[in-house]
Amino acid sequence: MNLPGFFIFWPQSLYPMKRMYATILVFFFVVSAQFTSAQESDSAIAARNALQYADKIVKANFYQDWKSYLDLSCYSAIKYYGGPEQFKEHIVMIYFRNEPKLEEKPETLRMLELRNDFDQWQCVIEKVRNTFLNDKKAIVYTYLIGQSLDAGVTWKFIDVSHNKVENVVPILPTVFTDLTIPPGKTVFPDEVAAQAAAEEEAAAKAPVKKKATKKR
Repeated sequence: MNLPGFFIFWPQSLYPMKRMYATILVFFFVVSAQFTSAQESDSAIAARNALQYADKIVKANFYQDWKSYLDLSCYSAIKYYGGPEQFKEHIVMIYFRNEPKLEEKPETLRMLELRNDFDQWQCVIEKVRNTFLNDKKAIVYTYLIGQSLDAGVTWKFIDVSHNKVENVVPILPTVFTDLTIPPGKTVFPDEVAAQAAAEEEAAAKAPVKKKATKKR
């Protein structure tokens, strides 16, 4: 039998040892790849589930499905307001205070931060609402804090825009203290564009300062 040239220089007695080393090396790389993949997939799965559940609570609010909204809210938030009925009254009041216009769509979502501690996961999700305020186009940024107690499978939320940021801890006592929760803000794109244009025009009209020269 003609063997490939690579094996000609290997003594017959070393073939089993070579095969053993090759098997160990392959096993090591397979286990490492699986471990890395598992680590990555845990975060990916948790993030995907969080965004899916966040989309549900945003749409529950938009379409006034208050039963679903309560089901997707952290129990501690419901308790903070005195129970399901009192909590529902609170969120309905907030809804009609900022009722969506006819041409509006549910807010879009973006994951800002995702953390875990054993089986508990928490996240901060940005909500972006395109609307009109005082007949001006506006973009409103608010935030959800999500919590999962089953390794990132199911999620419940509190809406920071319903409260002050400093009230987050009383509402969700188990919130991770190292989560970054930005303050909500409202941006008027036309005003931002007008201000930028005015600053650019002012810069163009500003006299060019001559550099001082030393007398010889």
